[in-house]
Amino acid sequence: MTGTTPLREAALAAIADRLTTALPDVVVERARRAPVDVDAETLPRLVLRGEDWQADDTEEPGRTHYRIGFSVTGFASATTDLAAEQALSLLHARVVETLAGWTPSTAGLGDVAEQSAEFSLYDSEDSARPAGEFLARFSMLAIGPSGGPWAS
Repeated sequence: MTGTTPLREAALAAIADRLTTALPDVVVERARRAPVDVDAETLPRLVLRGEDWQADDTEEPGRTHYRIGFSVTGFASATTDLAAEQALSLLHARVVETLAGWTPSTAGLGDVAEQSAEFSLYDSEDSARPAGEFLARFSMLAIGPSGGPWAS
């Protein structure tokens, strides 16, 4: 191996650290596979997952530009349906404010861009309390030497 940490891992670790630091009142998890039990677990909660990876070696000679996709799923609850929807909107806005346009200090990692988001309030048979979730998609630019998807 020529590098120390894969760019993808460096990106996801930096994103998780950024979310944890900027949103200290929110539980942040990475790569969780189990469904979140909104009736039993602490909310608000964010789950970060790495997604797509696209490489482009035509942008700059000797360098590969990677587009790293990731998603943040946010979970919130409240005492009423309206308050739950408002809590979701607020949590989403805080995530976007924290990540969109941010550039990590790790060498090779570039700006984060917001892609899209989906919102869903749970039906009463799915949750005992008013709650819901959003799925926000982002991408991050990472640049490494050709054939070297490593952070230094």
